[in-house]
Amino acid sequence: MIENKYDIIVSEDWLVYEFTSIGPKGLIPKVVIYQHLEGKLYNLAFGDKDGTTGNLDDLVISDNKDTEIVLATVASTIFDFFENYHGTIILAKGSTKSRTRLYRRHLAHLLEIIEQDFILLGELNGQVERFQKNKDYTSFLIRKA
Repeated sequence: MIENKYDIIVSEDWLVYEFTSIGPKGLIPKVVIYQHLEGKLYNLAFGDKDGTTGNLDDLVISDNKDTEIVLATVASTIFDFFENYHGTIILAKGSTKSRTRLYRRHLAHLLEIIEQDFILLGELNGQVERFQKNKDYTSFLIRKA
Protein backbone atom coordinates (compact mmCIF):
# COMPACT_ATOMS: atom_id res chain seq x y z
CA MET A 1 0.00 0.00 0.00
CA ILE A 2 1.11 3.58 -0.58
CA GLU A 3 2.04 5.51 2.55
CA ASN A 4 3.31 8.94 1.43
CA LYS A 5 0.09 10.43 0.11
CA TYR A 6 -2.50 13.08 0.86
CA ASP A 7 -5.63 12.36 2.90
CA ILE A 8 -8.57 11.50 0.68
CA ILE A 9 -12.31 12.05 0.91
CA VAL A 10 -14.20 9.27 -0.92
CA SER A 11 -17.75 9.32 -2.28
CA GLU A 12 -20.20 6.69 -1.04
CA ASP A 13 -20.09 4.86 -4.39
CA TRP A 14 -16.26 4.76 -4.41
CA LEU A 15 -16.11 6.56 -7.75
CA VAL A 16 -14.99 10.06 -6.71
CA TYR A 17 -11.88 10.78 -4.62
CA GLU A 18 -10.93 14.28 -3.50
CA PHE A 19 -7.75 15.56 -1.88
CA THR A 20 -5.78 18.77 -1.55
CA SER A 21 -2.35 19.44 -3.03
CA ILE A 22 -0.12 21.44 -0.68
CA GLY A 23 2.79 23.45 -2.03
CA PRO A 24 4.22 26.87 -2.82
CA LYS A 25 1.12 27.82 -4.82
CA GLY A 26 -1.09 27.09 -1.83
CA LEU A 27 -3.87 24.56 -1.37
CA ILE A 28 -5.16 23.16 -4.65
CA PRO A 29 -8.20 20.86 -4.61
CA LYS A 30 -7.75 17.72 -6.75
CA VAL A 31 -10.23 15.11 -7.85
CA VAL A 32 -10.04 11.57 -9.23
CA ILE A 33 -13.18 10.26 -10.93
CA TYR A 34 -13.76 6.71 -12.13
CA GLN A 35 -16.14 6.91 -15.09
CA HIS A 36 -17.91 3.80 -16.31
CA LEU A 37 -17.29 3.35 -20.05
CA GLU A 38 -18.72 -0.05 -20.90
CA GLY A 39 -18.87 -3.53 -19.44
CA LYS A 40 -16.10 -3.82 -16.85
CA LEU A 41 -14.10 -0.86 -18.23
CA TYR A 42 -13.72 2.39 -16.24
CA ASN A 43 -11.83 5.55 -17.17
CA LEU A 44 -9.61 7.15 -14.53
CA ALA A 45 -10.04 10.92 -14.84
CA PHE A 46 -7.81 13.16 -12.74
CA GLY A 47 -7.20 16.87 -12.37
CA ASP A 48 -7.80 20.01 -10.39
CA LYS A 49 -11.26 20.64 -9.00
CA ASP A 50 -12.54 23.93 -10.41
CA GLY A 51 -13.39 26.21 -7.48
CA THR A 52 -16.34 27.81 -9.27
CA THR A 53 -18.04 24.88 -11.01
CA GLY A 54 -16.72 21.95 -8.97
CA ASN A 55 -15.88 20.21 -12.24
CA LEU A 56 -12.64 18.39 -12.97
CA ASP A 57 -10.10 20.35 -15.03
CA ASP A 58 -7.54 17.97 -16.53
CA LEU A 59 -5.77 20.59 -18.62
CA VAL A 60 -4.65 23.08 -15.97
CA ILE A 61 -1.00 23.00 -14.89
CA SER A 62 -0.87 23.57 -11.12
CA ASP A 63 2.91 23.17 -10.71
CA ASN A 64 2.61 22.99 -6.92
CA LYS A 65 5.97 21.15 -6.67
CA ASP A 66 4.36 17.98 -5.25
CA THR A 67 4.02 15.78 -8.34
CA GLU A 68 5.31 12.65 -6.58
CA ILE A 69 2.86 12.82 -3.69
CA VAL A 70 -0.04 13.81 -5.99
CA LEU A 71 0.60 10.82 -8.27
CA ALA A 72 1.03 8.55 -5.23
CA THR A 73 -2.34 9.77 -3.95
CA VAL A 74 -3.99 9.10 -7.31
CA ALA A 75 -2.40 5.63 -7.36
CA SER A 76 -3.70 4.91 -3.87
CA THR A 77 -7.28 5.40 -5.10
CA ILE A 78 -6.79 2.44 -7.43
CA PHE A 79 -6.52 0.09 -4.45
CA ASP A 80 -9.83 1.34 -3.03
CA PHE A 81 -11.52 1.25 -6.41
CA PHE A 82 -10.58 -2.39 -7.03
CA GLU A 83 -11.66 -3.35 -3.50
CA ASN A 84 -15.16 -2.13 -4.37
CA TYR A 85 -15.33 -2.92 -8.10
CA HIS A 86 -14.02 -6.47 -8.46
CA GLY A 87 -13.12 -7.75 -11.91
CA THR A 88 -12.97 -4.32 -13.49
CA ILE A 89 -10.32 -2.76 -15.70
CA ILE A 90 -9.12 0.83 -15.45
CA LEU A 91 -8.19 2.84 -18.54
CA ALA A 92 -5.76 5.69 -17.87
CA LYS A 93 -4.47 8.25 -20.34
CA GLY A 94 -3.11 11.74 -19.95
CA SER A 95 -5.20 14.63 -21.25
CA THR A 96 -2.16 15.67 -23.29
CA LYS A 97 0.80 13.84 -24.81
CA SER A 98 3.14 15.36 -22.24
CA ARG A 99 0.95 14.14 -19.36
CA THR A 100 0.75 10.66 -20.84
CA ARG A 101 4.56 10.74 -21.08
CA LEU A 102 4.80 11.83 -17.42
CA TYR A 103 2.50 8.99 -16.32
CA ARG A 104 4.47 6.51 -18.45
CA ARG A 105 7.75 7.55 -16.78
CA HIS A 106 6.27 7.12 -13.31
CA LEU A 107 4.72 3.77 -14.20
CA ALA A 108 8.05 2.54 -15.58
CA HIS A 109 9.88 3.72 -12.47
CA LEU A 110 7.41 1.89 -10.17
CA LEU A 111 6.81 -1.14 -12.39
CA GLU A 112 8.17 -3.75 -9.95
CA ILE A 113 5.98 -2.38 -7.15
CA ILE A 114 2.91 -2.11 -9.40
CA GLU A 115 3.25 -5.69 -10.59
CA GLN A 116 3.01 -6.99 -7.02
CA ASP A 117 -0.72 -6.19 -7.04
CA PHE A 118 -1.72 -5.31 -10.59
CA ILE A 119 -1.33 -6.26 -14.21
CA LEU A 120 -0.30 -3.20 -16.22
CA LEU A 121 -0.86 -3.10 -19.96
CA GLY A 122 0.10 -0.48 -22.51
CA GLU A 123 -1.70 0.46 -25.72
CA LEU A 124 0.36 1.34 -28.76
CA ASN A 125 -0.95 1.66 -32.32
CA GLY A 126 -4.20 -0.05 -31.40
CA GLN A 127 -2.41 -3.04 -29.88
CA VAL A 128 -2.46 -3.85 -26.17
CA GLU A 129 0.49 -5.60 -24.54
CA ARG A 130 2.05 -6.12 -21.14
CA PHE A 131 3.66 -2.81 -20.14
CA GLN A 132 7.35 -2.57 -20.99
CA LYS A 133 9.75 0.22 -20.12
CA ASN A 134 10.89 2.58 -22.89
CA LYS A 135 7.81 2.14 -25.10
CA ASP A 136 5.78 5.15 -26.18
CA TYR A 137 2.34 3.96 -25.02
CA THR A 138 -0.65 6.20 -25.61
CA SER A 139 -2.83 4.73 -22.85
CA PHE A 140 -2.66 2.23 -20.02
CA LEU A 141 -4.93 -0.51 -18.73
CA ILE A 142 -4.75 -1.69 -15.16
CA ARG A 143 -6.40 -4.71 -13.58
CA LYS A 144 -6.02 -6.50 -10.30
CA ALA A 145 -3.55 -9.38 -10.46
